Amino acid sequence: MNPNEIDALIKKITFSKKYRSMGIPQETLQDLFMQEMERHNKEGDAIQAVKGKLHNIMAPYLGDLEYPEASQTLEATLASRDKEAIAALCTLFLKGHHSTAERLPYANSFYAYIFSQMDGTCSVLDLTCGLNPFFLGLIDLPTALTYTAFDIHAPRIRLIAQLFAGDIGVMGNAETRDILVRPPQEHVDAVFLFKEAHRMEKRRSGATRDLIAALNAKHIFLSLPNRSLNGRFDLSERMMRLVEGSIEGLKLRLSTKEFQSETLYHLEKPHGKT
Repeated sequence: MNPNEIDALIKKITFSKKYRSMGIPQETLQDLFMQEMERHNKEGDAIQAVKGKLHNIMAPYLGDLEYPEASQTLEATLASRDKEAIAALCTLFLKGHHSTAERLPYANSFYAYIFSQMDGTCSVLDLTCGLNPFFLGLIDLPTALTYTAFDIHAPRIRLIAQLFAGDIGVMGNAETRDILVRPPQEHVDAVFLFKEAHRMEKRRSGATRDLIAALNAKHIFLSLPNRSLNGRFDLSERMMRLVEGSIEGLKLRLSTKEFQSETLYHLEKPHGKT
């Protein structure tokens, strides 16, 4: 398959009924095609593998918020400067996704623990952020917090940018980026990677280790689910093996904190990069 044929397939997928509203970065699709063309001798097998991995990546976004309506509501609520109304709307958004809905009952203790591990002034990168930035409308924040959110879902990033433009006590920025293709290089106090590493490994084995090694941060807070989505299977041992395998040989200190539906793994790099 030549580059022009790959570009044509990328455009076809990008503008398909299933994905056209999501604004999938071209770098994500190019990365998937490069991987699968190397792994498969048959063109058809490579294309099917790309589609399968893309579905795994994008499935959590299907059935997501109605972003045009959410944007209008958020604009009006932020304009009111009513902190209780802003918190209520953020809660409503967070309830719209399984991962963030699970964290709502213990969100205050979850984030309080994270911020207690750092000094009062802190800079954060939230990788594959999902709806996580909307917790900032609910929790107690450090005195000076700069927060950059990355995700591959363009409508979600636009909504998060709108949140940051409001007066919520955060210097925020939101960027559509595939962090496996272009890991952020800036030095920060902390990186968040919540409930995503196990999904990254399905896309590319060893992706978690590669990302951790590339990051320039003293603290990496990585969380993983304790149980399967249906609640039937305990995932704790499997997830611990993933983390331990991802940091083996790296100069990191590991500590853990258990919460109701996830375990928080605190990886500390004494000198930033490993």
